[in-house]
Amino acid sequence: MSNIITDLYQQLFGRKGIADGNVIDMAEHGRAGGVSTGQPFKFTRKVDEKVLIDEVDSATTYIGKAKMGASTSDSVWQIQKIVTTGTVTEILYADGDDSYNKKWDDRTLYSYS
Repeated sequence: MSNIITDLYQQLFGRKGIADGNVIDMAEHGRAGGVSTGQPFKFTRKVDEKVLIDEVDSATTYIGKAKMGASTSDSVWQIQKIVTTGTVTEILYADGDDSYNKKWDDRTLYSYS
């Protein structure tokens, strides 16, 4: 039984255990790498987004973000409305929600908060 735990520990944390990384790195970034070599590596991948900007007037701008290739009629957009009143600029989300579940074509129909 202890061999199974040791093997699992080595797969998760490397051959030297916590010496191969630190607790903060593992908590923030996880761990991936060569299980056989014990050599860890970290990486991130930025997902490219399609961005559309509609400047309605000097006080109102809509910004929509979705995965590349998304249609403006698909419910896959995150839409922000930027409203400027005097010296104050406010960034609001469609239906008060920053999820990617709106249609860019309907941007003027949503309520923003």
